[in-house]
Formats: sequence, C-alpha cells, structure tokens
Amino acid sequence: MSTPVPGSFRDPASRVVLDGDKVTRLLDKRGVEGWRALSRTEFFRKAVADGRLIESVEVDPPDGSAGALIHPRLDLITYPYEWTFSMLRDAALLQLDLLEEALSAGLTIKDATPYNIQFVDGRPRFIDIGSFETYRKGEPWIGYRQFTRQFLFPLMLRAWVGVPFQPWLRGDLEGLTPAQMSKLLAGRKRFNTSALLHVRAQARMESRMGDRAVRKDLSEAGFNADLILANVRKLRNLVGSLSWEEGEQGWSTYGECSHVARDRTAKSEFLETALKRFAPRRVVDLGANDGHFSRIAAANGALAIAIDSYEPVLDEVYRTSAGTSLAVALTDLANPSPSQGWASQERASLMERARPDLILAFGVIHHLIYGASIPPGEVVRWLSTFGCPVVLEFVSPSDEMVSKLVGNKLPHELHPGGEESEFRAILDKLFVTSDEHVLSSATRVLFALEPR
Repeated sequence: MSTPVPGSFRDPASRVVLDGDKVTRLLDKRGVEGWRALSRTEFFRKAVADGRLIESVEVDPPDGSAGALIHPRLDLITYPYEWTFSMLRDAALLQLDLLEEALSAGLTIKDATPYNIQFVDGRPRFIDIGSFETYRKGEPWIGYRQFTRQFLFPLMLRAWVGVPFQPWLRGDLEGLTPAQMSKLLAGRKRFNTSALLHVRAQARMESRMGDRAVRKDLSEAGFNADLILANVRKLRNLVGSLSWEEGEQGWSTYGECSHVARDRTAKSEFLETALKRFAPRRVVDLGANDGHFSRIAAANGALAIAIDSYEPVLDEVYRTSAGTSLAVALTDLANPSPSQGWASQERASLMERARPDLILAFGVIHHLIYGASIPPGEVVRWLSTFGCPVVLEFVSPSDEMVSKLVGNKLPHELHPGGEESEFRAILDKLFVTSDEHVLSSATRVLFALEPR
C-alpha cells in the first residue's frame, strides 16, 4: 500500500509516495513538462552518472496523475539541523553548481532548500527532480530568498558570528530571515560587501515592499538568466570562502583520554564479534565521537550512522567519510531531533528515520545517567524500544570519568541504579545478555544484549 511522504506535499506538481522499498514521484502536467525537459539534457545524464542527482525512471502513471517516476529509496534521510558545517556548505555548493549547469541547459531550479539534498556514501545528492523546470525568459531566481534563509545565513551565522545554526534551523524550518541575520551581524562583518548585498539589502527590501509581488516587478524590469548566473557565481565564491574551525576542547581530544587508548582494542574486538553474531544491516552508533567504531561497522558491511552532539569532531568524521557507508547525524541524545513541521509529521524524528538493526553505545550511557541526570532504568527502557540487539558499555560509579561527571553533585542528587549489580538487574528485565567482557580497569563492562 502506497504511503504519501509527509514532507513532499508542498509542491502540487510533484508528490512522493512510498511502497516498501519503492519510491514513486507522482507528477501533474507541469511536473511532467519539467521532467521531460530535464531528461532530454546531457546535463541530467552527467549529474546522475557522477552521483550528484538521484536516478529517475519514467513509468506509467496511476490514475489521477499525469506522470510518474521511480527513484531508488535512500538508506537514511537526515535534515539540515542534524548536519555539520561542512555538510551544509557542501550541500549549498551542490545546489549552486546544479543551478548554474541547469541554466546553461535552458532550465532552472525553482526551489533552493537543503531538504532537497541528502547524503549518500558521504557525498551530497540532489533528490527533488520535481524542482527542475524550463527557464522562462525574464523570470528571476525564485529560490534565491529560500537559499539565503536556509543555506547562506546559517553558514554565515556559524562562520562570522560563531553561533551554531542547527538550533535555529530546528526551531524554524524556514530558516533565518534577512532582518534577523542583519541584527546578528556585528562589527566589520556588518559592512562586509556580501553582508550588504545578501543580508541588509534584502532586509530593507522586505521591510519596504512587504507582500508586494517582487517576482512580477523583477520580470517586468527585464531580469534574465545572465543576471542569475552572475549572482549564482558570486554566491558560490562566498559560500566557498566561509569556514569555521573550533579550537581543540571538550571531546575533540577524546582519542587522547587514557581510558580510550587503553580500551580501544578490546572494544573493537568485542564489537567485531557482535557484528558477526547479529549481522546487522544498519548500526546506529550513539555517542560516536571520532567514528572509530562506526567505521568498523561500515567495514563489516553495515550502514553505520554515527550520532554525536559535538560538532567539531563529527565534522571531521563527515569529511573523511566519502565513498563509505558511514553517515553522520548531529544531535543531543538527551534531546534528539523530534517529529515536527506540519501536523508534527512533515519531518520525522531522527530515531524513526534511523531504524537500527543494532544499537552501539560505547562511552555514552554514563554521560546520559550522570551528565544529563536521566535515570538508568529510563536509559535502558529507551534502548529497548528499538527492538534490536544492543552493544553497550557500563561504567561504574567508581570510574574516574564518572567522578568528573558527578564532581558538583551530592550523593542524594544521583539516581539509583548506577551500581553494577543494580544495572544488571535493570538490563535483565528487558534484555538477555549474550556476551560480556570486563575491561582492564575493572570499572567498565561491555555487554552484548538481545531484546527479550
């Protein structure tokens, strides 16, 4: 039975439905015209061949649709508020490159949202074929405002202001407005040429014109494809120049911690054994940090989804993931990406999209228990809701890392269930232990668990 994809309803010319692993895009008459104009171009064939554009095959449409396309179903969907800086920048560059090439082929891309791009084998891929249409002389680039709000301004926010863009994009799916970005810029960046052009001028125009038909005004003023191309090339230079590097702090030096170096080999061997036992297709690595264990899962044939809340180190994982079955998602496990958007269904929660066959939780459970003050029983219950095997690391209250985490807490401020005997009793209610290994410190135990 076909199920409409909630996030695809906004374009009446192109709607996506799912039926198992089959992805069908239903087109109206305008959508069919745009698709056929695109499919005849050499630009389309090359972009599909080099992996920048999703594969599409036209099929007989069902009743009620003028046309239909079949696309491959992607293993994982992520959203821009779960991306690192480099991911959003790479996606922005892909959007601009495809637009420039489309214009040269007599086409345009009517939308400019990061939700039209996904990451496959560590590289961005444009998936919304319905966004392409024939360029009409005199038409401006309608996606410009959307591009600035959801790509450019978030990147500027991180690169120029030093503020993470993810909470903003998660809080407002439409992105930052020009007026908001103008207020956030400070010092010399406020008078930067790019800031004046893309931020302050746009903010003044919106303030002055309100809801007036800007599209019609630009068309009547003789707007043309050459002006769009000039703007796209300037935008590409600007986006390519934006950078952000955070100094080493927090968990960026995780691999240098004494317990990490001491236990890494034993953990790797334990994981290898579990991967052979459970043969998972999808492994979700909670608290992945530098991605070492995610890479082991990927090397064993699984799609490995590295989840962490610390952007600098996860950004490096992404930058080294090209050509691998390793995906990354930036989120706080104590407050992961929820279902949101229209009717709270337009954008599914991260854990709904992850759909793990195996959960990996090395070096993270104690952070939830002692750092985020989540009761041990709640953590274990949450892990059980995935209905799949779990490989986790238990850390005793006497461990040196726990001592650091609870340094400012009194004993009565800690939840019960943290002692090994108590934690085992909690596990036994929901899981069967198929394997375990005590690490050399004697304060940490690895468990391979299967749901009861």
